[in-house]
Amino acid sequence: MLSNKEKVIVQSAADIACQLHKGQKDKAGVDYFTGHLSAVTKMGNTWQEQVVGYLHDASEDTPNSVEEVLNLLDEKLESPLSEADREELATALRLLNHHLSPDRETYIQRIKSNALVTKVKLHDLTHNMDLSRIPNPTQKDCERVERYKSEYDYLSRL
Repeated sequence: MLSNKEKVIVQSAADIACQLHKGQKDKAGVDYFTGHLSAVTKMGNTWQEQVVGYLHDASEDTPNSVEEVLNLLDEKLESPLSEADREELATALRLLNHHLSPDRETYIQRIKSNALVTKVKLHDLTHNMDLSRIPNPTQKDCERVERYKSEYDYLSRL
């Protein structure tokens, strides 16, 4: 159960994600915030998993850096995140930005090095593997799901 302070942080992250991803659509053609980010976030058990669930694509799919995203979060909060919480979230958001890795394999290996990031990526992959949300899946969609399944299996192993 989240505390009131944690609920405020999560809601602030939701507001920022909604603002930053406004007008974006997911692969199913639905609003990115409601279609993807909210689904990933709902799988999170801790406030950190939920905040990262909302913000995991913010620095990857918008012109904002991780620092800018976290500054927006701090601006929304009555009191800014603690240094430790901010660093934990910054690390997670950097690891989840595939643009910061030289290739997909390195990206997935780096994710496995962090428990929080692994959990959020597993939630992300779970949602992305659900082809039932795509009205007419193509061969490309099916091939992408096979890659996601392989990554999910790798990240799930102890």
